[in-house]
Amino acid sequence: MSSGLARELGESWRVIALDQRGHRYSDRPSAFSRIGYIEDAATVLEHLGIDGAVVLGHSLGGVNAYQLAARHPGLVGALITEDIGAEVDGDLSFSLSWPHRAPNRNQLLAELGPSASAASGNVRPGGDLA
Repeated sequence: MSSGLARELGESWRVIALDQRGHRYSDRPSAFSRIGYIEDAATVLEHLGIDGAVVLGHSLGGVNAYQLAARHPGLVGALITEDIGAEVDGDLSFSLSWPHRAPNRNQLLAELGPSASAASGNVRPGGDLA
């Protein structure tokens, strides 16, 4: 969620922005799986005692939001998805060639080529990099 949207909603809504595993500032997990993303979100809602939440998901978060609502209907009262359809069937194999690590942010973004603009906000140094 953008910080601008969070600020706008914050006056009227309780806003909780989840950095999903391996995204932005979250720790890098040993495994990535759809069920892991869903259970992470469910655990946050349960820990905070929230049921019937309005869940907003963008892109991958939208797919996860659909599945969170399906697997934990009591936790989700309304669902908003953006930049993702109800069915995801595109060929994403192009991303397999992306570099997993680079010596610095600029080189990583250069190696991502046309995908850099979509990924630039989600790039951060690895645990062993400054």
